[in-house]
Amino acid sequence: MEEATSEITPELKKQFIPEPLPFVEKNGFSHAFMAILWVIIAFVAFNVVGAIVGLVGAFATAPDITDAQAIIESVAENVNLLFWANTSGQVLVMLLGTLLIVKLSSLKGKRNDFLRLKLSSNVWQVTGIAVLLTVAVFPTVTFLGWLNSFVPAPAFMVEMQESMMELITKFLQSDNALILGILHIGIVPAVCEEVMYRGYVQRSLEKSSGIWMAIIVSGFIFGAYHLQVTNILPLSFLGIMLAYLTYISDSLIPAIVAHFVNNGGQVIASSFYPAMLEETITPETEMPWGLIVISIIVSSALVYILYRLKPEAKA
Repeated sequence: MEEATSEITPELKKQFIPEPLPFVEKNGFSHAFMAILWVIIAFVAFNVVGAIVGLVGAFATAPDITDAQAIIESVAENVNLLFWANTSGQVLVMLLGTLLIVKLSSLKGKRNDFLRLKLSSNVWQVTGIAVLLTVAVFPTVTFLGWLNSFVPAPAFMVEMQESMMELITKFLQSDNALILGILHIGIVPAVCEEVMYRGYVQRSLEKSSGIWMAIIVSGFIFGAYHLQVTNILPLSFLGIMLAYLTYISDSLIPAIVAHFVNNGGQVIASSFYPAMLEETITPETEMPWGLIVISIIVSSALVYILYRLKPEAKA
């Protein structure tokens, strides 16, 4: 009598041997909770790293390290130092920190997919349209900034934002501003912020709340994170747009490119037209209504084309 033999098929293995779970799910945490927690931790860590790097740089450049006033003046005069401190915080916290924290939310071998650090079937099509959309949407973003100017903001936050703009203006008017501006304002935020917000935060929110809620909420978190109350509407709008590009392509590449085009484009434009650095949007600012209407129409058409590029949308 022959002995009965059985073979464990992959289907049976899945049925009787549960797949391992990442730390978050294994311990009953919500992915959304972990994402919000990381945003808070990253905000604190970013400022701590920036302060440490800035302090080290100040001590290195100050003529007298025993003179507190001299150190303060050294920081104020050396705007490049502040931008290197900001870049250090973005790279160490937003980029490398996120690459570490994702280990809690995804299994080994699946982390790049979790963060969408990959190519996809439509990535280059979406990237090309993303560049056009970033340019086309600019008048709409300006309009949102104008609407935002009607919202009252605490005086201390307005003063803080004005101080930030003064530093950026001073930096972009300094020597080698174009090259350093492309690095600090264009490349670094495009990579680091996208890995954190469209990579980790958006994906985590998707797992807890669904794709559309994740797109909207991650966009507003991105806008709020910049601490610019008078710009929260345009910044959140851009965050939502970048989240949409990430969803359509299932890759971070279109959002990284669009982010760079937006930031780097403004750096390049300001190098040729320095006067734009002095311009501020107020309720009295006259809006280019014709351009805004065209922008809304063209941008809406591009968003629809992007939607049609999503594989599921064709089914």
